[in-house]
Amino acid sequence: MKELQIKSSDGNLLHIYLWDKVENLKGVLQIVHGSCEHLARYDEFANYLNDHGWIVIGNDHRGHGKTAALQNQPLGFFGEDRGWAKLVEDTFVVNKYISETYANLPIAMLGHSMGSFIARTYIILHSKTIKAVILSGTAWYSNIQIKMARRMAKKHQKKFGATHIDDFIYNLSYKPLNKKYKKSTTGADWLSVDQDNVAKFVADPLCGFTFTSSGFKDLFSGLIYNQTMSKIENMDKNLPIMLVAGKEDPVGSYGKTVTKTYKKFNNQGLNVDMKLYPGVRHEILFDITKDKVMEDAMAFINQAIEKPKSNT
Repeated sequence: MKELQIKSSDGNLLHIYLWDKVENLKGVLQIVHGSCEHLARYDEFANYLNDHGWIVIGNDHRGHGKTAALQNQPLGFFGEDRGWAKLVEDTFVVNKYISETYANLPIAMLGHSMGSFIARTYIILHSKTIKAVILSGTAWYSNIQIKMARRMAKKHQKKFGATHIDDFIYNLSYKPLNKKYKKSTTGADWLSVDQDNVAKFVADPLCGFTFTSSGFKDLFSGLIYNQTMSKIENMDKNLPIMLVAGKEDPVGSYGKTVTKTYKKFNNQGLNVDMKLYPGVRHEILFDITKDKVMEDAMAFINQAIEKPKSNT
């Protein structure tokens, strides 16, 4: 694993991780990580893909990992305004870096959790820049609820400031994800059945933090944007999309809102497939069936670059 920094569109530095020990190159996978974590966690998955011909690259988001330190900003903070747009622009900047550095290689994308929502905005705006996308741990929410949540976050930002750590909204949004595991002492058992993974997440100082009021506002803004049907119509209908999630993942309502996302995409004529993994929770790339998930992810991106499917 190599580490480097590149400038984003607004001049701020992004911390990049690159796994490029590859022979018989097939392509490049750009990973877009989730909320309250960082990209270095994906080392095992990246090394697996390296062994099978894929370079892996991605950035720590604003307000996350080493990028937050580079920008001298608190964890969970993306910016005073346009935070969601900045996250998506950062993803585009990294994609452009990939296309310039590896000009002849196809690029696929994997977005997990919040990263899946960033990737969903990304493919509305830039779907021609990638050959396939895997959306892991995604969901579809009540528009009424997320609009109310954004209104609350805006009020909190105005009252307490953009960098206010918003425990109140956290208790309404993230904390209930663990309600099925009341005997849990970690508060993070919803992430995976694999307790070693949960313990590592809890012990990691760059994981499990609480968003700022502005960070929550930005996240909810992204969710609203993604669920606007007129925006979804802009997606490339030939882009292979794979939705993957654990059947025990509370983020996707135990498969229900992942399936709803699939149906919404399918009704728009998108080239979408879905796979739900029984017995595992939110972090399927770190859970007890991770080997199967990695194998399936690789098979999907291999197929996308070798035999592109078409819906036209």
